[in-house]
Amino acid sequence: MDFKELFKPYSPEIRGNLETYLREHDGMSADNFFHGPEYFFVIRREGFMIPNLTFVRVGQSPIPDIRYFVNSAFLLESNGPGEHYNMSLMMTEKGVYDPTEALKDKIWSILHLNLG
Repeated sequence: MDFKELFKPYSPEIRGNLETYLREHDGMSADNFFHGPEYFFVIRREGFMIPNLTFVRVGQSPIPDIRYFVNSAFLLESNGPGEHYNMSLMMTEKGVYDPTEALKDKIWSILHLNLG
């Protein structure tokens, strides 16, 4: 892998096996990195998501990223921004969002997965 590929979103051609990639980029040492909604549905189909615990962070640079949790219907949900703001991450407007639309043309990462 060359230096420029380090900054590209996940693809099996560059990063290899999805589960291995998710284990290596668990959000503790380095975030995983996806573009568009395709791998959201792959991760769901593989059973890696934990409803109401798994969350998705959508890049919005230079403004704070948006955080959603994955609800029991495997849609993206937000309880609203709340009273306390984090300078790098915030919830979006309260509501339920279709991942196909919310992740379209967006860079995102996913955390708190079932990889056991």
